[in-house]
Amino acid sequence: MSPEQTYSSNRSFPLIICAFVVVAVLSACKPEGLINKVKYNDVKYVNTCETFTTEINKLIQDNNMASRLQVSKYDNSDFTYFYLEPGQIEIKKDTLFIRLNKDLEYGKYLDKGVAVHVNASYQASDKVKDLEKNQGGEIGTLVVNREYYVAHRKPFFMYTFPLNGKELEGKQLMLSFAIAKYKKDGSLKNYFCETDAQPIGTALPACCTADTWAATDLQSVIGMPKIDVQDEAFRYKGFEGTIDVLFDESSAKLSYDSSYSALVIQAFVEKYKNLGYRIQDLDLTGWASPGGREKYNIKLSQQRADALRKSLEILNGDIEGLDISAEGKGEDWERVKLLTRASSLAAEQKAEVIAIADDASLTNDQKEAKLRKVSYWNTLVPEVLVKARHTFTVMDFDYNGKAKTLKRFDKRLPVASQELEGIAKKVFNVSGYSEGKNADMEMATINEVLTKTASPNLYAMRATYHMANQDYEKAFEDLEKASMFRDANSSKYSQAIQGYKVLFADEYDMEKKKQLLVAYNDLADKNPGDRTLFFNRAILMDKIGYLSGALTEYENLLQGNTVTAANYTNRGVARLKTNMVSEAQADFLAAVAADQKQAEAYFNLAVVSAYQGLTQKTMEYLDKAVQLNPDYKDFIFDNPAFSVMSEDPKFEKYRN
Repeated sequence: MSPEQTYSSNRSFPLIICAFVVVAVLSACKPEGLINKVKYNDVKYVNTCETFTTEINKLIQDNNMASRLQVSKYDNSDFTYFYLEPGQIEIKKDTLFIRLNKDLEYGKYLDKGVAVHVNASYQASDKVKDLEKNQGGEIGTLVVNREYYVAHRKPFFMYTFPLNGKELEGKQLMLSFAIAKYKKDGSLKNYFCETDAQPIGTALPACCTADTWAATDLQSVIGMPKIDVQDEAFRYKGFEGTIDVLFDESSAKLSYDSSYSALVIQAFVEKYKNLGYRIQDLDLTGWASPGGREKYNIKLSQQRADALRKSLEILNGDIEGLDISAEGKGEDWERVKLLTRASSLAAEQKAEVIAIADDASLTNDQKEAKLRKVSYWNTLVPEVLVKARHTFTVMDFDYNGKAKTLKRFDKRLPVASQELEGIAKKVFNVSGYSEGKNADMEMATINEVLTKTASPNLYAMRATYHMANQDYEKAFEDLEKASMFRDANSSKYSQAIQGYKVLFADEYDMEKKKQLLVAYNDLADKNPGDRTLFFNRAILMDKIGYLSGALTEYENLLQGNTVTAANYTNRGVARLKTNMVSEAQADFLAAVAADQKQAEAYFNLAVVSAYQGLTQKTMEYLDKAVQLNPDYKDFIFDNPAFSVMSEDPKFEKYRN
């Protein structure tokens, strides 16, 4: 083998898969363990397998989380060359670049035909092994001899491995080391001091040092489900109107005025019929004023109710099934109290009348006798007693049109009132949200309707307004209510619910995320033409760490379809989580080119710029994100990606 840089995907020394916790395992060395004796930086070293493996184990410990992207500690705005911080890894153009923190001092070993073979491998993370088809494998071997190291150590040494199409997205990266000795002719003599393969972490954007890792927030665009709803119109199921017909003293005959009142009743029957309401029954209650003996007044009140009934039967003979009831109730003491309060009597006089009316120890005849003795009797008669000689009419109307109905209007109103006419004319037109609608007004109508009736369509309709207001939790709740009706559309509502669950997936534990992914797999099988399902499934794969699956899903969505800004943004998020910084950045730039109003893409570009140490670019992208969505201003100082540069005075504008 030539002492030049070489790669091999098949190693002669074994690969041992290790857990996340680094365990120092010494390799099995030859008994003497001698590698070589060198003079390095004016210091003599006797290198053995023991010193080598001790250094390797320390190196792995220092880089146990090194595959996480680290935010640059420097402002690299003026630098244009490719730059990695110590402990950073990037995948770029099918090549894996690794810069280790506190790297091995190769100069101590690379002498007299000695080279260090660095083997790279990968494996699926334990938490998603049951979802990964690609469980792991070999990446290759980098041969670091003296010539190669001297040529590639400035400005810093990077381990470079061609990937040849291997997918490392979301995988745990593993490194193992071995000493190789070469003959004078350049051929390989033997391997020894082989170390176990040990993990250097799992790909995930994070900040800021190996001691205080904090996951970085990235913004995906959720494919919100389309909720199909039907426009609806509602009317009140019915209402009750009232009218009073007055009678002369001691009379049950309809005078001109009372006959006119009967005609008025007929007029209102016709009026409300034209508004869609058919009269069902008339409840006539005859009353007398306490101006005579109670026995006489009971009879008189019944006669008054009967007289009006006879009049209305003649006038309304053409109303099929009209039920008219008539009952005399005697003396109307409640009306007396009501009219007394509204009369011109003095306060003490009103109190006296009401006290007499409420005196349970007196019979009605005794109450009437006491009233006749008051000094203001002549005022009491015209203002109170005359108006208590009446037949109180309650008219019951039911809706007879084609619109859906709500509960009956539960307040009695005079049939001649404008308020009741408004109730009869009231139409509750409700529809789903669309651009330009007054969301608050429309939702207020839906809320009012829902207090009187409930249906899955109404709950789904209200969910569209919650979604427009970005109140996704309430939208989720309404869709849950809609799905509980188990009607023909319940499966659609359930499907929409899954979409909203993706919004909250970050709050779920791994098991719940997996369950949600299983539900999406089932929905995708049943609805192969629904791109939103596959779009959200890719986001779920991303959120559980199944990044290779997410990227494959995005690629499938991009083939044969119009590429959207959301597609680019979400693929960029998955790529950044696999340390494909350049590719992720390209996706975010493509997203803003496709949709200059997508705040998520600008925010993610700011994150990428922060990793690269490009302070000025970071702020430019944050400015655009905040301008499009002011809520992002609240995310800046909570996001570890900006923690390193947030002490810059220029960031003060984001603090208020």
